[in-house]
Amino acid sequence: MNFPSRDIQKLLLIQPPFTLLRDEAKGCQVPLGLGYLAAVMKPRLQVHILDAVVEGYATEVKVDSERFTYGLTDQEIRAALSGYAPDLVGVSCLFSTQWRNAHRICQLAKEVNPETLTVMGGAHPSAAPMQTLVDQNVDFVVTGEGEQVFPQLVEAVRTGQPISDVAGIAYRDGSGVKINSRKSFIEDLDALPFPARHLLPMSKYFTIDRPHGTMSRFSPNTSMITSRGCPAHCVFCSIQGVWGRTFRARSAENVLAELELLVRDYGVREVHFEDDNLTYDQMRARQIFDGMVERGLHLAWTAPNGLAIHTLNDQLLEAMKASGCYRLHLAVESGDPEVLQRIIRKPLRLEKVPQIVASAKRLGLEVDAFFVIGLPGETRDQIRRTFEYADRLQADHVAFYIATPYPGTDLEALCRAQGYISPNLAFDDLRVRRGNIATPEFTGAELERMIASWELRLTARQVFEPRMFFERVIMRAWRDPRWAIGHGARFARQWLRGLRWFWQFAR
Repeated sequence: MNFPSRDIQKLLLIQPPFTLLRDEAKGCQVPLGLGYLAAVMKPRLQVHILDAVVEGYATEVKVDSERFTYGLTDQEIRAALSGYAPDLVGVSCLFSTQWRNAHRICQLAKEVNPETLTVMGGAHPSAAPMQTLVDQNVDFVVTGEGEQVFPQLVEAVRTGQPISDVAGIAYRDGSGVKINSRKSFIEDLDALPFPARHLLPMSKYFTIDRPHGTMSRFSPNTSMITSRGCPAHCVFCSIQGVWGRTFRARSAENVLAELELLVRDYGVREVHFEDDNLTYDQMRARQIFDGMVERGLHLAWTAPNGLAIHTLNDQLLEAMKASGCYRLHLAVESGDPEVLQRIIRKPLRLEKVPQIVASAKRLGLEVDAFFVIGLPGETRDQIRRTFEYADRLQADHVAFYIATPYPGTDLEALCRAQGYISPNLAFDDLRVRRGNIATPEFTGAELERMIASWELRLTARQVFEPRMFFERVIMRAWRDPRWAIGHGARFARQWLRGLRWFWQFAR
């Protein structure tokens, strides 16, 4: 198909407002994906980034009794569109729960100027291009890595070349939606420019200070990413739809150069590595950590997406501590080995986890552990064993989530094939605190009650058992006063969830 050529000169990249449940904490992170895309497109076009979240962080609008949206209002976004008058609008949609906000941006762009071309990218449209293009306000979907696909799309539109020749896009033609398969992923990540942070209001992110996980030790802090792709085959993971299953990494030298830039140009004191596999290549990881010490960067850091536990050992933990790591986020997932290996398909031996936790705590590192329950094939006994395993683990904080059938995942395909989710399940309901899967073993509501009951019991223990209260609350608050503020809010949310469940059950 040939798309009529357009004179594309001005590109506006938009991070839409965000919608949350009333008991979820607001966040505000630099949109790294848009930053990378802006850096790649800057030599070709006039580029501007509008992050509606940071620009309108204080503005909250009630959606219904359960949800609220924060960020710039429609009127403010229209004004930005009118003032900049872009030829092309690129909209980020990282999460399926935010699809309405992303589509709303495309609608506003068309209302301001029907001739504006709209492109949507991110994890959600990459996994659900057919559903995304049902909306006539969306002209194109970029699947996978935008830095590779987006320039080719713009060039095809500018010159009138066949759109069907552009790999990695989806679009409509006279016969319906067409999806062009992706041919490859970016192998040389060092060839990418650093994210165009100079196009973003960095001082506002620093002032708001609500990073991934909502807690930090020092400010200013910011996020960065050093690798892409995950070779694991976890049943619930959606990131392979964007970055694939092959691990690709930036060189240690390239990573260190960006860290030096963050310190020099922005005064950053803490970094959050958003990798899915920061330590997968242990030699590269060690080069990064040793380089941070050798260059005297004096950065605190953590990896809130989680670390692959099977890659960790005492020597690597020592290097991490020396380079400024202060907290480990461990994605354990389950306390039952059969669930880990047969159902989740995660390459982890459970007996290693307590060893890593003990080693980390000897070094003075804090440890957060994450678990997932409610997978098809999982029994009530296995869920109970996971709760018991978490209780014994001696982590500083433990969080439980409910398995969520995100679009494009093996879990979604399995659940649909077995009839474990409603055929009318809405993207808005795909939240890790919501039980949307019902199997012969459990219902979604029962999973929610299990977690609420466990959280209520754990919170009570942390308050009323002197040793646990001292170790997990007093000592951690002493080491990190900023943590105490954020954790107090988390305690309150856990209690409210548990008490709400108890009240419903009592009635």
